[in-house]
Amino acid sequence: MTVIFEGAARALLIAHAVLGFTAVFASTHHAAHAVLATLGSRQTRALDRFAWIAPLAVVAQALFGLALYPTYRVRVRAAVLERSAPAVVQWFDFKEHLAALSLALVIGAALAGRGMAPETPRDQRWPVAALSCTGAAFLWAAALIGLYVTARQPLP
Repeated sequence: MTVIFEGAARALLIAHAVLGFTAVFASTHHAAHAVLATLGSRQTRALDRFAWIAPLAVVAQALFGLALYPTYRVRVRAAVLERSAPAVVQWFDFKEHLAALSLALVIGAALAGRGMAPETPRDQRWPVAALSCTGAAFLWAAALIGLYVTARQPLP
């Protein structure tokens, strides 16, 4: 049985991992600058910079993950994990949900943070910081779970 992109699975996995860490670090930087802005520090340039880097990295990482998914589904999940490690399958499903939620949160925080002027009242800055911090936390969790699943059962 042939699986789409199976020949490029290892390269896709490496790109997915590199983009994943880029997304984690960019969203973490956005979250840190959003919190600093909420506390009164001028962070306009940094928020604007990470407002395009973080969503771009998250979207690119998700696209590589989608390209990699058919090979994972057939060669790893169905062939090995569902029989030998069903808990790992559940962790991977949880990771997918976290990644999807973080995609929405990071994009939302980026869009909301881009328009935040230095004179924006502090109570209107907290929602951006909350969105950004939650998106970054979910990305960290998804990255760590992804590393665990890959270490437990790598692609063939």
